[in-house]
Amino acid sequence: MDEYNYKKNFIYDLIATVAFLATYYVMMPVIPAYMLQTGFDKLTIGFVLGLFSVSSLISRPLGGTWVDVIGCRKLMMLSIALFFLTPVLFKVSMGLLGMSLAQLLYGFTVGGFTVAATTFVADISSSQNVAQFMGFHSIACITAKGLAPALGVKLMETYGFEGAVVSTLILAFIAGIFVFLLKDITIERKKDQHFSFFEVLLKKGVYIPTLVLFCGLVTFGAISAMMPVFAHERQISGIEYFFMINTATVVCTRFIMGRWSNKYLEQLVAVSLIILTLSFLSMSVVFNLNQLVAVAVLYGFGYAILFPMLSALLVIHIPKTYRGMALGIYTAAFDLGVAAGAMLGGLSKFISFKWVYLLLSIVPLMGYFLFQYVYRPYIEKESINVEVKVNI
Repeated sequence: MDEYNYKKNFIYDLIATVAFLATYYVMMPVIPAYMLQTGFDKLTIGFVLGLFSVSSLISRPLGGTWVDVIGCRKLMMLSIALFFLTPVLFKVSMGLLGMSLAQLLYGFTVGGFTVAATTFVADISSSQNVAQFMGFHSIACITAKGLAPALGVKLMETYGFEGAVVSTLILAFIAGIFVFLLKDITIERKKDQHFSFFEVLLKKGVYIPTLVLFCGLVTFGAISAMMPVFAHERQISGIEYFFMINTATVVCTRFIMGRWSNKYLEQLVAVSLIILTLSFLSMSVVFNLNQLVAVAVLYGFGYAILFPMLSALLVIHIPKTYRGMALGIYTAAFDLGVAAGAMLGGLSKFISFKWVYLLLSIVPLMGYFLFQYVYRPYIEKESINVEVKVNI
């Protein structure tokens, strides 16, 4: 494969990722806002938002298996095709049933697409540039996850719920164009080695970073997904600025994380988990927009560092023979964390957001201890074993 085609495919993958992930994240603040308007309580809203992540949690490991069989490009195209069924579900019922079914389909398609796009990037990267490549891919993801909610808020205010839905169809069409232009990357894998889902799941190098990622990304569900509900309770307007500033912080941080970050992957992951813990503690005392913006910056730093650095560690320390399935399991932690965060955020129906965030701060702190005292010793031991085998 020549350098020109490699660069072009990488760029196509990034553009398609931004467009397709934006399809759901445009709707992320729209759905809870619409449900509040129609009289649903906080617990029900948290439950519906969590369905997206539960569905995506199921589709990611399946997607990891399908990637190894049909390739990244075909899985991305299949995900986009299925996404076009979401308006049909809203037409069937604008109530709880329609919202729930749409969330399940959003989760299934976005989960499968994300695994395919992430595996594509991992396959074309090397151990020298994997952190940088994952960083750029993460920038594409956070651009969609950060800017799309702000767009969704404005679309809801200007054109209503239906206008937001139409915008997602346009974005899905754009994503489809760039996936169509994409050429799959052929990776040689050992055909004589087959691993079942549970074999890969139970490998220490897979389930430990997956648990760490889950602990860190509970913050996304409890903070970003529940932002409209939190802002409504605290009477804070202008929440689109939270998403925009948070996104700008993440993008700037990840641009700074160039090749030099390869030397400090473990240290950066540890720092990010401490920052995410502080983000929860800070959210418990937010009562105005200025304070919310400050948390957007702090939380942006933590999120910007955690996902690409931990992903790079995973890719470096697992073989290509089951990389697709491993990434499917690992990225499922994102959705599980978001689901758990959103559902636990729904407990604000019974206790104040102050106590919800104070209690949830324990989760990323647990992730820190798991990373520092279980995963780091494991990968250091694995690195020593590899060196010994090479010397022999």
